[in-house]
Amino acid sequence: MRRLTCALVAAALSSTAAAQERDTMIDRTGLPRDVAREAARLFNETAALRSIGRVEIDEVRVIDGDVAVLNGPLFISGRVRGRVLAINSDVILRPTARIDGDLVVVGGEVEGRHTAFIGGEIRIYRQQLQYALDGERITPERTSTTANEENGWWRRWERTHRRSGSKLQIASAGAYNRLEGLPINLGPQVFQNSDWGSARLDAYAVLRTETTLRANNDDIGHNVNAEVKLGRRGGVLLGGRLFNVLESTESWQLTDLEAGLASFLFRRDYRDYYERRGGRVRAGFFVRRGTEVTVSYGDERWGARVAENPFTLLRQSDGWRPNPVFDEGRVHLLNGTIRVDTRNDSDNPWSGWYVLADLENGFGKIANPAPRAQPVTPASAGANRYARGFVDLRRYNRVSPDAQLNFRVVAGGWLNGDPLPLQRRFAVDGPGALPGYDFRSPSTSAALACSTGGYVAGLPGQCDRMALATVEYRGDLHFDLFTDWEGDHYMRRHSDGVWVFFADAGRGWLVGTPSSIDSTTFQRDKLPPLSTFKTDLGLGVDFDVIGVYMAKAMAAPREPINFFVRIRHRF
Repeated sequence: MRRLTCALVAAALSSTAAAQERDTMIDRTGLPRDVAREAARLFNETAALRSIGRVEIDEVRVIDGDVAVLNGPLFISGRVRGRVLAINSDVILRPTARIDGDLVVVGGEVEGRHTAFIGGEIRIYRQQLQYALDGERITPERTSTTANEENGWWRRWERTHRRSGSKLQIASAGAYNRLEGLPINLGPQVFQNSDWGSARLDAYAVLRTETTLRANNDDIGHNVNAEVKLGRRGGVLLGGRLFNVLESTESWQLTDLEAGLASFLFRRDYRDYYERRGGRVRAGFFVRRGTEVTVSYGDERWGARVAENPFTLLRQSDGWRPNPVFDEGRVHLLNGTIRVDTRNDSDNPWSGWYVLADLENGFGKIANPAPRAQPVTPASAGANRYARGFVDLRRYNRVSPDAQLNFRVVAGGWLNGDPLPLQRRFAVDGPGALPGYDFRSPSTSAALACSTGGYVAGLPGQCDRMALATVEYRGDLHFDLFTDWEGDHYMRRHSDGVWVFFADAGRGWLVGTPSSIDSTTFQRDKLPPLSTFKTDLGLGVDFDVIGVYMAKAMAAPREPINFFVRIRHRF
């Protein structure tokens, strides 16, 4: 079974990593008809610079308007105060290049897009445009692809059918962890894309690789999810879910890939888990650009699980941190969620907003309250009703062609009603929140995890509320490897990295009546003094796929410097 676990972990983590390395370029079997028409229309419009063949905009040159190039290549070192369109042409951007508008490339590649300044949207289509030239105007040719799309309803049906189908999915169902090993989704995935919208059904059995395969053990869960979207660029969504899964707390800090690698490689699990069974329905509306508003209702049973002993690559002789015992009972959850994403690239954002806000009303009956450390107020056995809020706000700003200044604010906690269930409480320590402070360290647990009045197995986060603010400055690093001369075509090839300076400030606290001997409790309408917030400073190098960092706690001078690795960016 251990060998099976290793093989599944390697395959699933590879697929997870590949999924996170999403190619931002658009690659289909043929250039879509609407893209071909749009490219031709943009090229035929009046432009400050329109050319066929090689074009170079040197560093001191400023183009007051749009640029359209056909059959380039196009070299940009100067500034374009408008849109850049390149058709069947590569675009080479020098670090001094500045494009105030959009960059649209059809039938070409872009070099240097992460070092130049691009104020608008970036769209790159690899497929070339087939066109007819009439003077200075171009007309898209009726290729076999576009002709099929225009020849009757049966062709449209055929095109829709090709965008629909089904497959057997085998993939990671979450992070490798100390309870399940690696959870694997196994089951069919059915999807359909049509002119009216889309529909999707995922029906997975969740295989827990840390298993005994005995009938009396809960080694196999399920996760069935259905969703229908009425509309293409925006519209209404309806969905439902049936599940028997192990859910993690504090999943906003580290990604599944990062949490899973820390567990599989080093036997360090930075999350805690509880069992969720039940069903959920949701409804809302969406906008293709990245805005989604939903309301959902769930009927769930929560349970506690203990840690097992899954395989790890290193430190196998060390014990796992115990998984905390969480509250058990049946709850009903009513959630209102807003997600807004205007980032130019979700994996490597240079500009835009990301906002996630959730308001949860929970009501039900707690059958077995979990232990807490004093002065944390435990949930009472019996009826329980609470309200909880959470918000994650991020802003990305490109301040120069080579630099970014980014901000993140995360806050959440109890709003009213009974005390929060233990699985709905917070902590803000460790590499995903305040990396200058050790994860669940006894020396800082009072302000960061609200654990002061005694030992609770697993040291769960017990704060009623928390707040965290992060600012980071990112500047480009250039490593010139060699220079390539091809006739008059000069192209510098380099491997880029980014140096990162960051600062964090945050803490958690309890809500109640403060006392002279308790520094963790504050009145419900008061924020803790800013002087009590824990702070750190850090520095690192980010190579896009992986980053290496160090952080030092400022409010605890005796704490040593922490070194850590993050996959992709910190946020």
